[in-house]
Amino acid sequence: MAKTTRTPPPISQETREHLLTLIRSTTEPVTAAQVAKLLTGPHKLSEARVAPILDEFVAQARLKPIPPKTAKGKPRFWDRDSVELGRLLITATLEKKGAVSQSELRKGAKSVSDADFLAAFQSLIESQKLFEHPPLPKKKSSAFGIQPPSPELYLRDLGIQLSQTVAQLVAAKVPAEQLRRALVQLVEATGVSFNANVSRAPAAPPEPCVTDLVALIRRIEPGADNGALVASRDLRRAANLEKTQFDRAVLELASQGRLMLHRHDFASGLSEIERNELVTDGAGTYYVGMALRRGVTG
Repeated sequence: MAKTTRTPPPISQETREHLLTLIRSTTEPVTAAQVAKLLTGPHKLSEARVAPILDEFVAQARLKPIPPKTAKGKPRFWDRDSVELGRLLITATLEKKGAVSQSELRKGAKSVSDADFLAAFQSLIESQKLFEHPPLPKKKSSAFGIQPPSPELYLRDLGIQLSQTVAQLVAAKVPAEQLRRALVQLVEATGVSFNANVSRAPAAPPEPCVTDLVALIRRIEPGADNGALVASRDLRRAANLEKTQFDRAVLELASQGRLMLHRHDFASGLSEIERNELVTDGAGTYYVGMALRRGVTG
C-alpha cells in the first residue's frame, strides 16, 4: 500500500498576523529560518512554510526585502528598509568605537548598498544624530560621532601658546585688568560672548499620559482582541510619546491587568539604542511588546 502524504492544515490568519508582529519587533532583519525559530506554541511553523508567507507580505508591501548579509547568505525580511538598517549599523559602530572616519562607518554597514549607506549617513547628519568632527591638528580627515566634538581637543595647543604669551606679558608688568580686557575681546571677536545670560526655567513635572493606548492598540492591530502581539516600538511611535512617559503608561496598564507584557529574554545582548526601543521597568527588565488581556473592554 502506497504511503499517503498528509496535507498540512492551512495557516490561520492569527498566525500570519503573529508572524508579522514578531518581525516588526526584531531589532534587525531576519531570515525565514530565524522567523521559524521565533514562532512557538500554536503558531509554530517550519522554515518551508514561513518562506511563502514572507514573500506574500513583501508582495503586499507589509514587509521589505533586505539583501543577505553575505554572498552565500539567505534573503532577509524587515518592516523597515535598507536605509533604516544603514542608520542602525552606523549608530552601532559609533557606540562601539566612538568617533571614527566615514570609511570606518562604511565598513560597519557593508551589508547595505553604497546608495543606502549614503542616504542613511546623510539623514543622520540632517537629524543631528551624527556630528562631523573637524580634523584635529596633524590629522588629515574628519571623524564622525554621536556627540559634537569636544572643544578642549582642538584648543589644547592654542591654550599652551596663550598661557606662554600671558606669562610673558605678566612678567612685562602689563596691568591685570588690561590683560583681562584684551583676552575677553580676543575671545568675543570669535563670536563667543562672555556676557550671555541664559536663564533656565525649572523642568516641568512629567505630564500624565492622555493617550488611550488600549484604543490605539486596537487601531494598529486588527487582532488585538484575540491576543495579537503589538511591538513596543510600533505602539510608542503611534502614540508619539516620550519614552519615559510611554513606559510608565504601559506598565500602569499592565498593573491594572489590562495588558500582558512580553519580556525580552536577552536584552543584555542588545545595544543601548536597541534597548531604548523596548519598554523597561527601570530595574533591568525589558519588554518587546504587549497584548490586550482577553475581556478588556475599555
